[in-house]
Amino acid sequence: MFKRLTVTTALVAAGLFGTLNYSAIAETNQTEQSAPSSSRSQMSALDRQFITDAAHGGMAEVRLGQLALQRSNNAQVRQFAQRMIDRHTQANRELMALAQRKGVTPPNSPGPKYEAAMNRLMQLSGDSFDEAYLNEAGVNSHLEAAAVYQRQARMGQDSDLRAFATRTLPTVQGHLEMAATMTGYSLARGSNDASDTSDIPAMPMSR
Repeated sequence: MFKRLTVTTALVAAGLFGTLNYSAIAETNQTEQSAPSSSRSQMSALDRQFITDAAHGGMAEVRLGQLALQRSNNAQVRQFAQRMIDRHTQANRELMALAQRKGVTPPNSPGPKYEAAMNRLMQLSGDSFDEAYLNEAGVNSHLEAAAVYQRQARMGQDSDLRAFATRTLPTVQGHLEMAATMTGYSLARGSNDASDTSDIPAMPMSR
């Protein structure tokens, strides 16, 4: 049913983790301004950037999933979308509570990048929508989310945020493997076992 992802996606993903490491410090001004001065002095730029990146991605997954429930007639796509809504809503609530405890005001929208993705998907229907949704909200966004959560789990300085990232990362990786199975995207298997992948089968691929 779905075409394989282009090599461009794989190339972008390959450099994503390194890019995020540097952007974590460079792109924090907006979040920094919204936090109390006492919190800004205590929380690192990396930790504040994690809150921003994780919040953007989590909200986007919920909104894109809701769009998929409206647009798709494919049972497997709808099942995947509902799971994204359920899991990311739960993670979003936990992240927002953590941010508030830390005195950081998280973003209240997915941000321009994800808004643009939603606008693109809103122009599609049928199999074209399903393919684009699984590529965007399934593979691409979870490649980025996995890098964001892995960065925080390894490098974060706030112990609560690091624990949240470590606890949530296997679920993000599981969602990525789920989407990869459905689209035919090839992932290099790492040491982490995928979770949350058992009940959505592979979809037939067009050649």
